[in-house]
Amino acid sequence: MECYLSSTFAGFIALDENFNLLDYELFPKNKLLEKYLKLQTGEITEEEKLLIGKMANDGYHIVIESNKLASAYKELDSDFEFRIASNTPGGKFLRANLPHILQKVGFIEMANDLRGVLHELSIRVTEEKLRTASRADDLLLIQAINAIEEVEESVVKLSERLREWYPIHFPELDLVKNQEKYAELVALYGDRDSIIDSGVLAEVLDEDINLETSLGSDISPEDLEIMQEFARSLQALMLTKKSLTSFVNKRMGELAPNLRELAGASLGAKLISHVGSIKRLAMLPSSTIQIIGAEKALFRHLKTGERPPKHGLIYQHPEVRGSRYWIRGKVARLMAAKISLAVRKDFFSGDKNPQITEDFNNRLEEIRKAHPFPKKSTKTKVSKKKKKKRDKKRFTRSELKDYY
Repeated sequence: MECYLSSTFAGFIALDENFNLLDYELFPKNKLLEKYLKLQTGEITEEEKLLIGKMANDGYHIVIESNKLASAYKELDSDFEFRIASNTPGGKFLRANLPHILQKVGFIEMANDLRGVLHELSIRVTEEKLRTASRADDLLLIQAINAIEEVEESVVKLSERLREWYPIHFPELDLVKNQEKYAELVALYGDRDSIIDSGVLAEVLDEDINLETSLGSDISPEDLEIMQEFARSLQALMLTKKSLTSFVNKRMGELAPNLRELAGASLGAKLISHVGSIKRLAMLPSSTIQIIGAEKALFRHLKTGERPPKHGLIYQHPEVRGSRYWIRGKVARLMAAKISLAVRKDFFSGDKNPQITEDFNNRLEEIRKAHPFPKKSTKTKVSKKKKKKRDKKRFTRSELKDYY
């Protein structure tokens, strides 16, 4: 004889083939949240094991309504006769009559009390999930890489502003191409005569230059002071970017060492940031990872039929960006496949495996050797005029008459 064993937020309930209540095992009310979260993660609770044992000892063939894999029940006694199913008749009956059944087993006093219990439990579950999410280490990493991008954008804009502002006084300083050194000279010395007399220009430029005269105009000490203050602010932003980059590199080494070794700390963190978490990235197929960041081009391809994108964020990797155009798509697919392996290794085991990066380098070398030159097209090129003329349908006089 069969019995249906189904789970609820309150515990496990067994019904016979006629949907009569056979037995039940309820969760302690003080541990209701803990037990419910275990159910959500697919764990087998002691209450479920106990009820299955009781039903098996009574000689019932148990039908367990569960979404868990059969391997999750391997620790149960092999003599138990049970099978796993979804959406069983007993489960449907239980869900349709849950308030009355919970009242019958003594979990609630009145059927109307169920709404309040569910409301309170849902609030507690949401709060617990928010606390768990806020403890996730990859959230700190995501905020850090986003901060780097914003600081980098600000540094570029402010550097351009400084290079447009300071040349009013000393345009020849534009020979210094390094942005950090340029801001340092302005912040430290300020006046052009002080920069020239210090002799640092010869060290920076590695050449002797004659700057006895300048085409710049003289400015007041007040104007010079505000320029120096602006340059100091720019220097502070550059230092902030360095510290953030160091933090991201360190955190990537802790969270995703394989991904950092393969793709680099910056690109790996950007991929995690784009999808929201390292868990989500680990669940994505390599074909999706390949075009992360190229969503606009993908939707344009789906809408207009244009060529699909070959790569998204992974184009920032030097091996993809530096590849010849005729093998760039192959390299992008290879990179995406190895990123998928690396991030799954990081998320599920956390062990560093240098073999992933080695396999990527070996396969990359094979692709380059196999495709040294672009593939010659076998299609003959047709001019636009000839193509238009060829595609234009020709009608005979009788056809035109019938057409009109």
